[in-house]
Amino acid sequence: MKLFTKIGTPKNTKNKINYSINLNELKEGINTFDQFFVNKDKKKINIFDRNCDHAGGKLISRNGSIICPMHNWELDIKNLTYKNGIKKKQIDFKIKNNSIKFTIEEIIPEISLSKEFNDSDLKISFFNHAFLKISNKNFAFATDPWAIGSSFANGWWLKNKTRGNWLKEVNELDFIYISHNHPDHLHAETLSKINKEIPIVVPKFQTDSTGVLIEDLGFKNIIRLEFNTEYKLNNSDMILILLKSGDFREDSGIYFSVHDFKLLFDVDSNNINFGRFPKADVYATSFSSGASGYPLMFDNFNKDEKQKILNTNKNFTKRIKEKALLSTKTKYFLPYASFFMEKAVRDKEIYDLNVKIKINEYEKFCKNNKISILNTEKYNEFKFTKKKLVKEKIDIVENNVENVEEKINIFKSKYNEIDEEYIKDYFVSSKFNEKLDLFISFTDDNFKISSENYYINFSKTSISFKNLKKDELIKIYNKKNSNRKLHIKARKEGFLYIVYNKLPWEDLVIGFQCKILRSPNIYNARFWHHFTNVYISKKFVRASLNCDSCKIISQKFDDDMYGNK
Repeated sequence: MKLFTKIGTPKNTKNKINYSINLNELKEGINTFDQFFVNKDKKKINIFDRNCDHAGGKLISRNGSIICPMHNWELDIKNLTYKNGIKKKQIDFKIKNNSIKFTIEEIIPEISLSKEFNDSDLKISFFNHAFLKISNKNFAFATDPWAIGSSFANGWWLKNKTRGNWLKEVNELDFIYISHNHPDHLHAETLSKINKEIPIVVPKFQTDSTGVLIEDLGFKNIIRLEFNTEYKLNNSDMILILLKSGDFREDSGIYFSVHDFKLLFDVDSNNINFGRFPKADVYATSFSSGASGYPLMFDNFNKDEKQKILNTNKNFTKRIKEKALLSTKTKYFLPYASFFMEKAVRDKEIYDLNVKIKINEYEKFCKNNKISILNTEKYNEFKFTKKKLVKEKIDIVENNVENVEEKINIFKSKYNEIDEEYIKDYFVSSKFNEKLDLFISFTDDNFKISSENYYINFSKTSISFKNLKKDELIKIYNKKNSNRKLHIKARKEGFLYIVYNKLPWEDLVIGFQCKILRSPNIYNARFWHHFTNVYISKKFVRASLNCDSCKIISQKFDDDMYGNK
C-alpha cells in the first residue's frame, strides 16, 4: 500500500520589507546595518545579508574584513566569495533619486491542515538524543534512532540510557525519518536491530548521501521525499514537509501538521529553511553547543584561542536558538539531539574543554516569552489534547553505563591491519579534483604520530599516493607551493574504520578522532563535501558537483555558490 500521497508545493507566506538608503549617508567601504551590509567601493555598490552561509551565525565587520565569529569564515567582499570558495548571493537593488532601494523577501511555508479525522491529539515519546516517537490513534513514526553503542568512531557516547522498550515500539511503526547521514542520526548499530521492512523516509539530497548508506544496511523500502513539498500520510491527518538546512551541508528537518497542530523538528540543522522559520506549536531543536571538532581538533589554534572560540560559539548557539524560538512563535520548546558525552579516558581533555549549554539555561528566556519547555531530561512522554499539553510522564533517568574502554579495545583489534593497496586505491579512485596536498598520519590515542604516513596529491588531472616517513611528510608540508594543504593526524583504528567502510569523513573530526593542520587556515568545503556526501558507501556511489540537479535552489549547493557561472 502506498504510504504517502504527494500534495504539491505548499502555500507560502511572503514577507516583504522595503528599504531605502540615502547614498550621501554611506561611507566608503563597509556600512553595517542590522540585517545586511552595504559595501561602497568608489562608485561600485554591493549589498548582502548578514547571515553566515555555514552555521547561521551573524556576520560582523572587523578591521575591514567580514567574518563569522562562530567558525571564523571570512568573506572576500570584492567578489562576495568566502575564502573557502563558497559564493554569497547579492541583494538586487535600484538607485533612484539618490537613494538605494531594495526589497528583502522571505518566503515562509504555510503547511496545509487535514481535517479528515478531526483529531489533533498527539503523543511525543522521548527515547534518547534525537530519537523520538510521534503517535496518535492513526499513525506512529520515529526520528533518528540512536539507542545503543557509540557514534562517530567511538568519540560520542549516549549520556543516559535509552528509555522504554524502544525496539518493540520501533518495530511497530509506520515509518522512520532519518534527517541526515551523521552517525548520531543514521546509527548503523541501532538500525541493524530494526525490522528491515519498515519504511525509511529520507530527504532527496542531491548526492543521496543518506539513502545510499541506509540501502547498504539492508532496508527494503526507502522513501526519498523532495524538499519544500507537501505529502499526506495516508489514513491520517498528518501532512509533512521536509526542509533543507540553511547551509551547503546535506542536513534537514521535518515540519508537519496533525489536524490543526503544527510541529517543527529541525534536529541539529543549521538555520533551517535558510532562516525562514514557519510557525509551529511545538519546536524541537538541538540546544547545546559542542557537537563539532572545531576548534578543539585544529592545531592552527593554541589552547587559549580554542577556549575563546568555544565560548563565542556557545554564546552564539544560545542566541541563534532563542531567535528561532521567537521566529516560530512556538508555545512549546522541546530540547533534544544533544545528549552525548565524551566518555573515553583518552578524551578527558576534550570533555573538560567542550562545555555544553544546559536546558535550564533557557528557562529565563522561555519564561519571559511565555514558552513552555518540554524537559526531556526529566520527562519521557508528552501528551497533547487540542494542541495543549495535558500530561507529562516522569521517568527515572539512568546514566548510560557502558564498558567504554573494553569496547574501544575491541574496536582497535578489529581495525588494526593496514591494507596499503586498498588505501591507495581508495584515494586514486575518489575522483576528487582540486589542487590539494593531503597528508595522513596514523596516531596513537594521544595523537602521537606513528610510522605510517601518506601523501596524497590531488590535481585536476591525476591523483598520486606515496608512503612517507614522518620527516619527509613534514618537509613536503612546509614546502611552499600554490596548493592548499591539509594534514590529518588520525587515530589509526578510526581512520581505517572510515576508509574500509567508505563512511563520511566528517565522522572523524566531529568525533574528535583526528587533529587537523591546514594551510591556509580555511575550511575546504569541496573536500569535506566530497568525502562526506559524494564518495561514500560500499557501492562507490558518486555524484558530480557540477550536475544539473545541483542547481536546485532549495539545496543551495550549486555552481553559483562557488562562483562558477
